[in-house]
Amino acid sequence: MSSDQAQLLRQLVNGQSESKEDNIQRDMHIITVASGKGGVGKSNFSVNLALALQGLGKNPIILDADFGLANVEVILGEHPKYNLSHLINGECRIGDLVTKSQYGISFISGGSGIRDMSFLPSYQISDISRKLGELSSLTDILIIDTGAGINDIVVKFCNLADEVYVVVTPEPTSITDSYALLKTLINNFKLKTKVKLMINKADSQKEAHDVYKKLNYVCENFLQHPVDYAGFVPYDEELFRAVKEQVPIFRYNMRAKASMAYYQIAKAYLIGLGEQVKKESMKENWVNRFKRLFS
Repeated sequence: MSSDQAQLLRQLVNGQSESKEDNIQRDMHIITVASGKGGVGKSNFSVNLALALQGLGKNPIILDADFGLANVEVILGEHPKYNLSHLINGECRIGDLVTKSQYGISFISGGSGIRDMSFLPSYQISDISRKLGELSSLTDILIIDTGAGINDIVVKFCNLADEVYVVVTPEPTSITDSYALLKTLINNFKLKTKVKLMINKADSQKEAHDVYKKLNYVCENFLQHPVDYAGFVPYDEELFRAVKEQVPIFRYNMRAKASMAYYQIAKAYLIGLGEQVKKESMKENWVNRFKRLFS
């Protein structure tokens, strides 16, 4: 974190007003991570992608939007005092909500008690979007880890994103559930966001490409919405050892096959981001998207 970002975080935590100069906000690029079914490693992907991006000089923040399960804080081994429900209820400031983990990356706990977020009154939606908008002064990458499957919150956070990463494994049920998720998002909810498939727990690059090709074929031919290949994370015994130790694999063993794969996925993302920023300079402001989608 740069000294300017650290100063802004201190100001937010202490409730200090920002000066006119400090109020300049950068654009924040949003990644939403989704999956057709649970147990595919979605939250692990969100955390390790953030750690890999941190290793490449970025300062991402993770928003745990899998309300009620709090997987991100478990993986990071943290017990935050506040979660998003406290912000909605006016019990904390946005600075209180951002928890810096022992690994240096920051996250926001989804906690529990806000499953009816879709039905919040408009004044609360505007207030939440304004407060979350302040995150753009702390980071230029927000990773939103959603719940498995499809529901209103997943749909809205996918539409809010600049890119959606769908985590899928080679298991037949994961492939069919991923297609069901994509079909619902694209056909029923007219998703226009760029979609990338991340193949997890693949035995080889060939197996990962085969899974991608199958899903891309049906998406391209039946949904008229081709999907991109984000990369794959191989099956790795080191990953299971890391999970048992409750340490993210990217910090448990940076030389592990899975860690190297996360590094390559993060690197490819940043290369693509550099091209996208120029192409999408006139894109709708994300805060306005938040208000529109949750109204």
